[in-house]
Amino acid sequence: AEIVASTAPDDPFFEGTLEAYFPTALQPWREAMHGHRLRREIIATNLANAIVDIAGPTFPNRLKAATGCDTRGLVTAFEAAWRVFRLDEAWAAITALDHGHCPAAAQLALYQETSLVLRRQTWWLARRVVGGEAGVQTLVQAYRPAADEMRAQGLDLMSPLERQAAQARAQGFIDLGAPKDLALSIGALSPLTSTSDVADLALSAGWAFLAAGRIYHQAGAIFGFDRLRAAAGGLMASDAYERQAVRQLIEDFLAEQASITRSIMASAERDTGAVSEEEARDAVMAWAPARQVQVDQAAALIADIEAIGEGWSFAKLTIVHGAMRQLAATAQATV
Repeated sequence: AEIVASTAPDDPFFEGTLEAYFPTALQPWREAMHGHRLRREIIATNLANAIVDIAGPTFPNRLKAATGCDTRGLVTAFEAAWRVFRLDEAWAAITALDHGHCPAAAQLALYQETSLVLRRQTWWLARRVVGGEAGVQTLVQAYRPAADEMRAQGLDLMSPLERQAAQARAQGFIDLGAPKDLALSIGALSPLTSTSDVADLALSAGWAFLAAGRIYHQAGAIFGFDRLRAAAGGLMASDAYERQAVRQLIEDFLAEQASITRSIMASAERDTGAVSEEEARDAVMAWAPARQVQVDQAAALIADIEAIGEGWSFAKLTIVHGAMRQLAATAQATV
């Protein structure tokens, strides 16, 4: 009902959703379909089914509360996320494993991972449509080229920690009986949910997506953002408020990593890092000495907490976040 009442069904992108609802034999009468008196209801029903079936029944309210987007923003971000990472293709490949092509446990695990990536990317894109009029096609055109280019790099683009985690996820799927190629593809999706940030950085600086992506992931590895996000993601939240606090902390780490990446790109030669991971790492290391005090403070704090060996808590992450915020502030001052 909320989707019907919103402007979401008016997005031209969903003309395809409407047409797909009707039998193939009726395709010559497309113009009549678009004049159907239940056009909006047909589109809304299909969208609501997809959102609930794939992301879960509580997802819409949680997303709108966390991002401040309205129903149109929810629908737009969900459909764009589905297309940007070609998750529709991944979902179809997993569904094709029906009828005994792989164990049910493996198929379910692949579905769950794809759903998790979709929820994260929807949340990420929803922040970009709040208060705006961007449609699905606009978002797909803006971010799919970056997603395609970085996904083609596979595990090579990721930081060592992200690469190890992706390999472990993929091996888990393989151990359950999933096909190796599909397991590797699905296992590598999670670290690439930062694609929208990388694309924004590249487009604003006039850089190649791959160069910006390498700088971004190297900055995450060198300054510890990948470890901090992994630690935050591993915290057990007891209620919705704690989940929101953890989500905000992860968002802050991502924003600070993006800010530092932007500063590194501004101080480097055009498209530095496009050639190799080593070149991107050199660019990050060349940026650090000018704010060595803040770099050392953050690194020492992370090392001290990890040396204790008691694991991360929200309180420890919050303290480290203060140091990372100071480092990011020096980046903002130089852009």
